[in-house]
Amino acid sequence: MTNQEKKNFTDTLDKTRQLFKENKLDEAQKTITALIDTFTDDYPLKEDDECLYFDFKTAIEESIYRNEEKPQKKLRLAEVPVSNVYLISGSIAMEQEDYATALERMEEAMEWNPISPDIAFEYAEVVKRMGSVDQFLELTKRIFPHIYLARQLAHAYRNIAYYYEKKDETTKAIEAFFYSLVYEDNDAVKHELDEIGKNLTKEEKTINMSEFPTVCKNDGIPFGPDKTVVQLAYVTAQYFEKENDPMRSFYFYNIAYELTRDPKVKEKADEQRKKMDEAKTK
Repeated sequence: MTNQEKKNFTDTLDKTRQLFKENKLDEAQKTITALIDTFTDDYPLKEDDECLYFDFKTAIEESIYRNEEKPQKKLRLAEVPVSNVYLISGSIAMEQEDYATALERMEEAMEWNPISPDIAFEYAEVVKRMGSVDQFLELTKRIFPHIYLARQLAHAYRNIAYYYEKKDETTKAIEAFFYSLVYEDNDAVKHELDEIGKNLTKEEKTINMSEFPTVCKNDGIPFGPDKTVVQLAYVTAQYFEKENDPMRSFYFYNIAYELTRDPKVKEKADEQRKKMDEAKTK
């Protein structure tokens, strides 16, 4: 791909984002679709004799993929953010209520980045808007093994709370909303809890959060972060610590801390951050 092709790619994506922001949906979709129509089997390159090309957004996404799939070929980053193109096209289509196109585009995005929780959440949102609440829950549950940020865990439990609301299981919905706040402060969630509370008796408002892990277990819903992701982040952080690479070590320790809130992990992350700062002053 030439530099001019990369520039045209980026410029088109930026223009589409601006049009989408301005709610010019038809124009935005027309702009990004024109770019997608230029794609061929060899452009952007997805695979060659030696490598697989993906559009991972973070180092941990690639690590999760390697851990899950054990690829035989080398992994390389795509030259341009292809998943972003398909994702924004899908998001525009969702707002246009063209759900078939939205799902198709987001499936293409997931081909380029099969790990991204953000893409998977958007795909689940399309299914929710189509009215399939049970499938919405199933899709949300499948995202847990790829979640690596606190805000993503919060998002997952907001989805679960929505499911319980639709099933008229109010107590479970409240518990899920409260648990989401452990991972991310969210005014919309607090407002929703206030609205739910207006229709409850004093006794119904009494929530025992210690019961929520059991609720999750009984309903087949993951509770807390995925242990494999936490372990992967921690072990990788230890590796880079031994390699005297504080930047990468901090990155992975910080992920482990975000997911667990373990003060001992925070100490490890802080140690690596301190080494990073000391290296900058040398």
